[in-house]
Amino acid sequence: MEAGFSSLIIMVACLIALIIMIMKFKIHPVFTLIIVAVVGALGFGFPIEEVFSVVTGGFGSTIGNIGIVIILGTAIGVILEDTGGALVLANTILKFVGKKNSKLAMGLSGYLVSIPVFSDSAIVIMSPVARALSARSGVPLVALLGALNAGIMATHTMVPPTPGPLAAAGTLGADLGLLIILGLVTSAAYTAAATMWCGSKYMTNKYPEPAKVAGVEAALDDEFTLTSPDGQPLPSAFLAFSSILVPVILICVNSFGSLLMDPGSPILPYLGFIGHPIFALFMGVIIALMMGGDRLTLDQCYKWFDDSVDRSGFIILATGAAGAFGAVLKASGVGTYLGNLIAQTGLSAIFVPYLVSLLLSVSNGSATVSLITGSAIILPLMPSLGLSPVIATLTIAAGSSFFYHANASHFWVVLKANDDLPMSEGYELVSVGTAIGSLAAMVVVFIMSLFIHV
Repeated sequence: MEAGFSSLIIMVACLIALIIMIMKFKIHPVFTLIIVAVVGALGFGFPIEEVFSVVTGGFGSTIGNIGIVIILGTAIGVILEDTGGALVLANTILKFVGKKNSKLAMGLSGYLVSIPVFSDSAIVIMSPVARALSARSGVPLVALLGALNAGIMATHTMVPPTPGPLAAAGTLGADLGLLIILGLVTSAAYTAAATMWCGSKYMTNKYPEPAKVAGVEAALDDEFTLTSPDGQPLPSAFLAFSSILVPVILICVNSFGSLLMDPGSPILPYLGFIGHPIFALFMGVIIALMMGGDRLTLDQCYKWFDDSVDRSGFIILATGAAGAFGAVLKASGVGTYLGNLIAQTGLSAIFVPYLVSLLLSVSNGSATVSLITGSAIILPLMPSLGLSPVIATLTIAAGSSFFYHANASHFWVVLKANDDLPMSEGYELVSVGTAIGSLAAMVVVFIMSLFIHV
């Protein structure tokens, strides 16, 4: 639908209402998001018969994309915690990198994992590692989770074969090989800047608590000797790491296979099956169950799975509700209106794609949508902007995750997958972190633009 200045006012009012209802009046986030989505749809002027179809469509499609993945990822986390696998994971990483480098380890993990793995899935998969590492090292969770999220968001938005940058590159005609190389560089700047923010004295003094993980005690100094918290034998590091890495490897094989192999190859459907996040994470669950050892009975499996469903239910509902709100904003056309408004200004050429993408990100809460829509808006302007297609793609990518907030499903996945972090902490960890990372990436892209013109 056509959007105008009044649509912008309604969007801002919706975001303010969302924050006040959750933080001031303590209304449950799921109910708040759905209420704001419905009221917002009416405010935008949706035909009354379409209001609930847009809301339920956004809710259902979001859950359809991520719901089963969240359940399976949560199951891996539950089993890792209960068997002591999380303790083994954290202890092994700490022995290898040391406490001082634990933030680097998490940032690098997110940076690598998110190249083939969708950002929400990556958070679900890797959060148990960040939490266990925080509990074992005593490092505040905000620092490690912030580093993990920084790495995940950086490569998710800037490095193919993730769908957003891949689609934007196709739209603008960017060279894929050069985009991957330069995307890795800009992603490193994003990761470093956001990690520094989340690990700053301000953040660690304000949120000093390490994670609390059952069976994981803080290591004293550099003493990393393990004792089982319940007298049961601890699982091997091989099994603990395999429960996380095997799903990642399977998804990687599918992603890079789709990128490098002939589209007509008969192998691709099989790679698509084994590399689908649902199958990949199911394999992770099977491996995690092996950590149960002598405890592995049908009753114990039921207990783990029951706990997984209990924990994941709220995450899924909050994610779906955010998807409903995001669908309303997308259907309103306000993001495209903002993008076109910026594109018509007399700004320096390099900043036009960035601001278009930034406004799309803030208004619709999806980096992928921002990349796809932003590249479509910028395409007809390319001759007048005079930018290299690769630089234009990276500029859009840098803005596509700016200030991820309550209208983004990813925001809620981060909070709810980590013991229901307070919304205020989520804004500083996720929203401010992504804004700082985005700005750092844009600085690097600007420098690149001085030398790259093809």
